[in-house]
Amino acid sequence: MKPDFRKSMIWLHTYSGLVIGWLLFTIFLTGTLSYFNPEITQWMKPELVQVSSTQNMVNRSLDVLHKEGTDSDRWRINLPDKRTEHWSIQWSKGRDRQNLSLGPDEGQVVTPRESAGGNFFRVFHYTLELRGYGGRYISGIAAMFMLIAVFSGIFTHRRFFRDFFTLRFNKVGKALTDFHALAGVTTIPFCIMICSSGIMIYNIMYMPFSANYYAGGERALSRQLAPNLAPHLAPNLPSIESSSNAVSEMPLPLKDFAVVQQQVQQTWTGEDQIRRITFEQPFSQNGRIIVDRVKDNTLSRQSERLVFSSHTGEALEGYQPASTATEVRRVFFGLHEGHFADTGLRWLLFLLGLLSSALIATGLIIWLKKRKEKHQGFHLGYFIVERLNISGIAGLLVATTAFFLANRLLPIEIANRANMEVHVFLWTWLICLIHALLRPANKAWFEQLLISAVGCILLPFVDVMQNSQWLVNAIIQTNVTYLGVTVAMFIIGIILLKTALWLKVRTSVNYLKVEAKSC
Repeated sequence: MKPDFRKSMIWLHTYSGLVIGWLLFTIFLTGTLSYFNPEITQWMKPELVQVSSTQNMVNRSLDVLHKEGTDSDRWRINLPDKRTEHWSIQWSKGRDRQNLSLGPDEGQVVTPRESAGGNFFRVFHYTLELRGYGGRYISGIAAMFMLIAVFSGIFTHRRFFRDFFTLRFNKVGKALTDFHALAGVTTIPFCIMICSSGIMIYNIMYMPFSANYYAGGERALSRQLAPNLAPHLAPNLPSIESSSNAVSEMPLPLKDFAVVQQQVQQTWTGEDQIRRITFEQPFSQNGRIIVDRVKDNTLSRQSERLVFSSHTGEALEGYQPASTATEVRRVFFGLHEGHFADTGLRWLLFLLGLLSSALIATGLIIWLKKRKEKHQGFHLGYFIVERLNISGIAGLLVATTAFFLANRLLPIEIANRANMEVHVFLWTWLICLIHALLRPANKAWFEQLLISAVGCILLPFVDVMQNSQWLVNAIIQTNVTYLGVTVAMFIIGIILLKTALWLKVRTSVNYLKVEAKSC
């Protein structure tokens, strides 16, 4: 018999999504949260004081670094930007690093709580907390499966426009099917972009034989492709230990950044164009300053950089032009992370990410529901899939909520506090799996969605109970980041609550109908 192409695509779409669907949902949801990585991080460190970038800010940073970083081989100044009010400095020697957060008042030092912040979601979505154990390879395989599911899904749905304008809420099954079709049509470009860019970012890892052939390994090839500074700056620089009178003889770095600032303003038009300032070997004769531009004006992950002498402020030869392959990879990186996006576009990417996550979740639920309707009685395979659906979808929402609550409720002084937040996330997720195994499916869905909803709704009230001044200061200073995340948490909680209640009502109605038919 001649095989039916569309039926083959339906089969491929179904099982490419099912086999790895729970992993895809996890990657997409945590990756979506990463679009607001700086905002979430600032919300999770409420002790941070709102500051704005000024010329004096750089000189104040240099004053502190001259006092604290006299025995360092690198200084770094991270300036606040439109998305975060965090102003910090760092001095390091080898792997030993010291960080300091500064406030707007002269001499003010801010001590924010230790937290994994929004960066946890960014790292987790591609490492799965399996760094060193193949996490990036697993994420890459998941992205490839998602692309297969997307392209096979295009052939599966023949009535794109009809499916897009159809949404029936009278039954859970029909509502999920219609929403799945609507979300699928809407998110096709986004899913293709996000999965293909994610694969291209680590294409060197996914094709190791090419890297071994051309450069002798992945790391060696990355070093060859990365642009370097001018050769006369790169060789071994004299260290301060090379002289017995190092302290008196070593050249001092700039204390007034104005000479560099003037040159930067002539090259980069616009206000607040500096994102980061790095002093490499500040006490060496060949010490240099690397000034990184903000990423608002480029699709590439790597923004423009200027190089100056760390002692005279004289402009030096900058980085060599990047190869075409490097530029292409950086553009894919930039597309994936979305640093170029303004507020409106970032919200659009965030909503598309949520819609893609919902697309995956509804696909998993639809697959199970259709097969359970045809099979009466207990089936071990369906039982496992259903419990994985509950813990993988609702359980992840509960774990994420617990992560945010842990940020507020864990003692400030506790050791390894950031790791404790991550442990709360992982243990809560495991408990949700155990809960799903022990409870009836409908009740487990309702209870886990309800717990997540209540947790999100309570978060703003926990803030007020702990320190009402955070909210007061945010309102007075118009701290959009803090207020925005707080309001978003509350709204998400309301949506989850309505979803849980709607699900409970619909399942109760369906149960009564089944009972009536049996009578």
